[in-house]
Amino acid sequence: MTAAGQSGGQPQSQAAPKKLEAVIYLSSDRPLHLPDFFAEFHRNWPQVSLEKTGKELHRAFFRTGRSEFALELHHAPVPHGITDAVAESTLHWPGAAAALSRHVAYIEVSGTATGKAVLTLGCDLTRAIASLLPVTDSLAVCWLRGPALNRAKTFVSTANERLSTGLYPLTLWVAARWDADAHTLSTHGMGQFDAPEILLAQQPDSAPLMVDYLFQLALSLLSSQHPIAEGDTVNGPHGRLKISRGQSVQMGRNVLILDPTR
Repeated sequence: MTAAGQSGGQPQSQAAPKKLEAVIYLSSDRPLHLPDFFAEFHRNWPQVSLEKTGKELHRAFFRTGRSEFALELHHAPVPHGITDAVAESTLHWPGAAAALSRHVAYIEVSGTATGKAVLTLGCDLTRAIASLLPVTDSLAVCWLRGPALNRAKTFVSTANERLSTGLYPLTLWVAARWDADAHTLSTHGMGQFDAPEILLAQQPDSAPLMVDYLFQLALSLLSSQHPIAEGDTVNGPHGRLKISRGQSVQMGRNVLILDPTR
């Protein structure tokens, strides 16, 4: 399987607008200096436009590329209902809860889009966030539709690497979740792109190899001209996997289930 770029085919989506949101955890609540943000954005993305379109108290509105979004500074910690749940379930950052316990404020980044423009909005918001992190006292980013949590440095490096090579930075938008009781590894957050979640069944653990494979499948589902579908079989790291479709009350949508073939 080859990972396709941003110009590849995408799943059909519904007309209702979708809101993409992320929060940036801050270790201080100093005011946001917008000229620093603009300078960092243009340094990283010189071919992409960025303009300020409005301002309210603690909130500013912007347009970049084909997307419009807002930044809002909150002089308070991120609600515990968000932080506690995502910190406990983040596989690649076991110490997330302790690291985030010292944050005192956050920046909310949000925008809306419809149809295939949701992926474009995701890329544009990612560029904006990656430009905010170096000029603020940032600790981490939580992309709320996963929710997917990443250290600030990880977010910047992944965004720069992926977007500069024409690939979706999917690990910044979608989370991987391990269910030890069910022995499954699954994506959480594909619904924001009107795509089914992917679940790897009969897994002995949450091995990094399988997590990487899970994201390869998810990227193929979003980007490929011939996405994986029910009834197909695909090559996995340890053999062939049969794809079926199921329902998940927890995920709230259809799921593509991949079972090892016998």
